Amino acid sequence: MRRKFRDGRFLTTEKISPLKEKTPEGYLLCRDVPISRVGSFEYSAAEVGLPNIGRAVQVWRPEEQIFNPETIASFEAKPVVIGHARFADPDNWREIAVGTTQNVRRGEGDKSDFLLADLLLTDRKAIEAVESGDLKEVSCGYDADTQETPQGIEQIGIVGNHVALVVSARCSGCKIGDGSMTTSLKTRLRKLFRDGNEDAFNEEVDKLQVQDADPEPAPAPTPTPAPTPTLEERLAKLEAMVAALAKGQAQKPVGDADTPPAPDAGADQNDDNELIDDPDAQAIIGDAEALCPGMKKPVGDAKGGKFTRNQIERVMRTALKGAGVKQFGDSSELDGKALDIAFKAAVAMSKSGKNPKASGTRYGDSAEDSVNSIAYVQKKLNDFWGAK
Repeated sequence: MRRKFRDGRFLTTEKISPLKEKTPEGYLLCRDVPISRVGSFEYSAAEVGLPNIGRAVQVWRPEEQIFNPETIASFEAKPVVIGHARFADPDNWREIAVGTTQNVRRGEGDKSDFLLADLLLTDRKAIEAVESGDLKEVSCGYDADTQETPQGIEQIGIVGNHVALVVSARCSGCKIGDGSMTTSLKTRLRKLFRDGNEDAFNEEVDKLQVQDADPEPAPAPTPTPAPTPTLEERLAKLEAMVAALAKGQAQKPVGDADTPPAPDAGADQNDDNELIDDPDAQAIIGDAEALCPGMKKPVGDAKGGKFTRNQIERVMRTALKGAGVKQFGDSSELDGKALDIAFKAAVAMSKSGKNPKASGTRYGDSAEDSVNSIAYVQKKLNDFWGAK
């Protein structure tokens, strides 16, 4: 098999389609994948951190934000993951990464509204899920803020964290494609005939191998079409695949020197994938913004996005760090109950610090002078018992 370089970036040995290639190790290279685009997208109020709105909102992702050089650079070399349950960080990337995002750039021509990237998938289960078509749509995970403009709500300050393989992306057109496949013989012949290229037309015809028909051909048996799987069967298959993928990620081998220690039996056992109810998520996000105004919030662009425990903890850590809260130690090291307690305490201290402070002069707003004096209280007691 002849090895070849493509664009000086990747060494590949097998071309599956115009946009998919295999490396010598068997990794899957997916080229020109649209990962995001300019446009208006529907979010829940909780997702974008807008309090007191009980309906979905339209958020505009402007061109100058998504194609900002810093935004593009922020997605470079970030991990490819499955879903948005956990945002990547140095503590969990080994567990959740199934590939790498590279060569992030703005598309051209009919793709000029899209942010494109090359995805190098290195995990066996993820490669099989993409090749089978079970997971072929992609969705960005990032931190961002929103601002209200006369035209509506805009997303600003986008900073990439990962690119996720998902069942259904919020961004239409954001999926792994195969590109234009080889044109069919019928198409080639029609073009040659239309162009009047008789020589090339005859060459194509001469390549055809025509076999005389049987004078009495036996009737071909009618093939029995394969039953179309039901929606429930497809969902069950997908759930099984994602579960197997998650199990495989948890069992990824690590080097002997990197073998992780056994978990502390007394440590908090949090389910990072636990979904948080929108009202609870909104309350925490509201407190976080009060503690650290203008902070960025995590966004996952899969359809029907919900905040997970991992994302909410990320919000709390960001708020503690942005507000400069150090009384409880390094916020990046906190998780579980310790993080909850530190965050609630910081919010309470922030609120109390904004209450009016007592001045040196005290005022009593009673209609009677010296209402709290000893003589006044004694007089009231004497009047009361003297009347008995």
